[in-house]
Amino acid sequence: DNVLFVCKLNPVTDDEDLELIFSRFDSSARAEIIRDPETGDSLCYAFVEFTTKEQCSEAYFKMNNALVDDRRIKVDFSQSVAKVWNKYTQRKRGGG
Repeated sequence: DNVLFVCKLNPVTDDEDLELIFSRFDSSARAEIIRDPETGDSLCYAFVEFTTKEQCSEAYFKMNNALVDDRRIKVDFSQSVAKVWNKYTQRKRGGG
């Protein structure tokens, strides 16, 4: 699987910040911070999608407990997270 779940983010961190941070593993990494649908506020977790499983694994090992915007982030990956991500992106695109 090539999607990472990132949590414990600082509310000020945005998609572009995460893409920049994770681009050292994959220049086309795509990050999406999950936001409250009413307020648009960050829910302090995100999904980061990589081109390959290898890039995803490397990012996991190097970025778990890394400091981002003064917060120590947690990074994880699992099949269940990928399923949630797929549902989320389908809903956003008008499917699902």
